[in-house]
Amino acid sequence: MTSQLPGGTCSACTDTRGVCRACGKPIRKSGGAVVYPGAGSYCPACARSRSPCDVCGGPLTDERWLLSDGRVSCAHCHATGVYTPAAANALYKQVQSAAQGLGLTLNIPTGLALVDRLQLAEIIHQQVAEAPSSDALDPDKTLGLYARRGLKRGIYVQSGLPRNLLYQITAHEFGHAWQGENCPLLKDPLVREGFAEWLAFTLLGQSGLTQQQRLMTARTDLYGDGLRWAQQIVAAHGLPGLLAACRQNS
Repeated sequence: MTSQLPGGTCSACTDTRGVCRACGKPIRKSGGAVVYPGAGSYCPACARSRSPCDVCGGPLTDERWLLSDGRVSCAHCHATGVYTPAAANALYKQVQSAAQGLGLTLNIPTGLALVDRLQLAEIIHQQVAEAPSSDALDPDKTLGLYARRGLKRGIYVQSGLPRNLLYQITAHEFGHAWQGENCPLLKDPLVREGFAEWLAFTLLGQSGLTQQQRLMTARTDLYGDGLRWAQQIVAAHGLPGLLAACRQNS
């Protein structure tokens, strides 16, 4: 038996956690919702049975896009996906301008290139072959990379990423490009990734992209730990203190 609420709505119909982004059905509180950061909430059935989006990890619906490198993108990610060099470089210019406002500039030309997953994997393999002791990167999980290829320096990012995610990754890799010029011998992973994450977090905040910031602070891996380390340094000593920490560890 269910109780009747004012307005003619029964309690069973209001006992939900919203609707599943995949099937559109109400998610009962009793059954629980499966939340994918940045992708929304899904019912347990869809979370179990549906293949994941290769960008956000959320369960795919029938509305999906197959990219040329075999990745499958959900409608949510595809809606703001960046697929053209012109759009990507417009974002990169915004990152460069915002970083310059913090006093962070690059003296060596460093371009941005959109690549597919296979091309990015090839660049990663080249980096490992040239410097076997460098940080290991998983080609299946890496979305962006700063790399030196001979005399050329560049930032390589997967095409088709949502605009806000692309902005975050580009800002992060810009941080590594700055390190490449100013503290090229820096090896400590916490310092390396912490500085890059701090820069991305800061530029996201300046652009009002608070959802991306929340996703960053929720991480419990090296990137989340590095961000919290960098924030503590900046809180105590300002940005000059963080830059000094990068140089001292190189």
